[in-house]
Amino acid sequence: MDFAIVSVASVITIKEGLCEDARLVLGAVAPKPLKAKKAEDVIKGRPIDQNTAAEAAEKAMAGARSLSMNAYKVEVAKALISRAILT
Repeated sequence: MDFAIVSVASVITIKEGLCEDARLVLGAVAPKPLKAKKAEDVIKGRPIDQNTAAEAAEKAMAGARSLSMNAYKVEVAKALISRAILT
């Protein structure tokens, strides 16, 4: 059986070039799905671009406490958050 290393689900509403609403949820990084509220707050009201996505990913994972054998998940999560925001 295979399990996700990290997963991200997103719904982003764009109106007139700006993020009107955003929902981001991370999977496989906690015992249950984890809402990325800090990332949502970063992108709301802003244009969606590389800089906004990178800032949101950093904020979402700021303060993350990984276990000794899965610290790599933090960087994977940042990359997937950025990708989810940009696509």
